[in-house]
Amino acid sequence: MQDMSRKSHKRELFRVAFKMFILKSFDGVSIPDIEKATGFTRGTIFHYADTKLDLFRQVVEYYVLERQDIERKIQVADGCTLLDFIETYVAGVEQTMESLWDIIGRDVPKKDCCRAYLNMISQVSVLLPDVYRAYQDAMAKEEKLWMEVIGRSVENGELQNDVKPTILAKIMMSLFYGRAFQDSLIDGMDPKLLKEEMLAVYEMIKR
Repeated sequence: MQDMSRKSHKRELFRVAFKMFILKSFDGVSIPDIEKATGFTRGTIFHYADTKLDLFRQVVEYYVLERQDIERKIQVADGCTLLDFIETYVAGVEQTMESLWDIIGRDVPKKDCCRAYLNMISQVSVLLPDVYRAYQDAMAKEEKLWMEVIGRSVENGELQNDVKPTILAKIMMSLFYGRAFQDSLIDGMDPKLLKEEMLAVYEMIKR
């Protein structure tokens, strides 16, 4: 029971800290703020993290890096077509967004969540360069999966044989990250529009 209580305390600390860091930024959150929001003492907080920066690192690794892992985000069936992959990919993006929105709180507008998420990634690049490199590695892993699916789709005749997997993979990734940035300035990421854009590209290159 004691172990379960510790795990519960840690989960709650991380959840609240993540929400505060993502909405107020690293510099905008103090340990007293976290004490007040969680009801935990400073000793309890520092039992799970050595410093505020260490706490920031841990919540980013748990709520950002783990959810950016493409293997966690989507399940790709062996031999799936590019069309199947686009459907699965967008569904995974939407599920990840909904999960983060649940953590941050449905009282926060989705557009604010998207904007805050991008701002957190920017902070990570400055405050935690090693974690940011891991984030970039996750992006590279995702791009590699796109290339594998596209390459297989060229080989099996789904796509035109002059399609270059390396270039098309970058285009698809750019659609996602471009849509994430652009929509964060308006109403938040729109998975339906992302899907329409990816399918429009698909229509131009399919056989």
